[in-house]
Amino acid sequence: MARFLALALVVIALSNDALGAPPSCQTVTTQLAPCLSYIQNRVKGGGNPSVPCCTGINNIYELAKTKEDRVAICNCLKNAFIHAGNVNPTLVAELPKKCGISFNMPPIDKNYDCNTISMY
Repeated sequence: MARFLALALVVIALSNDALGAPPSCQTVTTQLAPCLSYIQNRVKGGGNPSVPCCTGINNIYELAKTKEDRVAICNCLKNAFIHAGNVNPTLVAELPKKCGISFNMPPIDKNYDCNTISMY
């Protein structure tokens, strides 16, 4: 069932991309899910993000083609972090660098204004 759900989310993401729509929150949060223990600072010894986490961050990077996409992704993450609780914004911002991805992710928290996000 989980594999079917993952496949369905990929199909939805691809169809949204084809239509020019920003990524869905479901797609974004699914990609970020493997990072939750890292951004909540629950990885023993600090550590680094897991390979599945970095794969998800790379997938989010690939979805962020326009400013509209980045604002939508930011708002999805902001909402997800509010519900997840105890998310460290500094660790969120460090994810791309820790994963070797050239992508600036702001330190998103409940007060971050996603409309100020830049393209670079």
